[in-house]
Amino acid sequence: MRLPLLESAEVIRREKRFRLFIKYDGKEVLSYLPNPGRLENIIYPSSVVYISKKEGEKRKTSFEAVLGVENGNLVSLNASLANRIFEENLYRFPVKVKDLRKEFTFHGKRYDFLVNNKILVEVKSVTLVKNHIGFFPDAPTLRGTRHLEYMADWIFEKWVVFVVQREDAKLVKPNKDLDMDFFLSARLLKERGGIFFAFTCKIDLKEIGFKEFIDVEV
Repeated sequence: MRLPLLESAEVIRREKRFRLFIKYDGKEVLSYLPNPGRLENIIYPSSVVYISKKEGEKRKTSFEAVLGVENGNLVSLNASLANRIFEENLYRFPVKVKDLRKEFTFHGKRYDFLVNNKILVEVKSVTLVKNHIGFFPDAPTLRGTRHLEYMADWIFEKWVVFVVQREDAKLVKPNKDLDMDFFLSARLLKERGGIFFAFTCKIDLKEIGFKEFIDVEV
């Protein structure tokens, strides 16, 4: 997937979840941060981000943070890209796709994909990596927990796909220490036949794409 033209900037501070103040061209400006996670090891004063310019009458800012850096590794900051990256790489998964529906509703919850009217898929974006282990979530997620709990009732195949938007993970785990409820819902889903996948992404300043599948430990 091609990335927009990027320029580097310096983080000044983060306000709330999606407001990021940066130093750009010698001035303090507001940038949109498209990620609700804590990102504590990536977004902090004086850290480097790569931004793109965005135009639009309804936008509150002309900038969007696209990439961050941790320990020399580029990290994609846009959580919503995970769905697009998964969709582009669905051909790598053990299924011959004949039909693909997006935002399928089950038990009143919207799931990311329904494949062949049978496989219910929920995609999760992973940015937190410690000692080559990717963790999800990096902030408590009641919504994510509920999705997995209801997903356990789906009688056909059910997949959770962790898209690690960086290169340096070798394994993915639910973040038990931060969100025990999500961990327990993942355990329940596995007991009910849920299948967990994860893959890392290769990133440079021009594009992001599939790198390799890695294991998930639930």
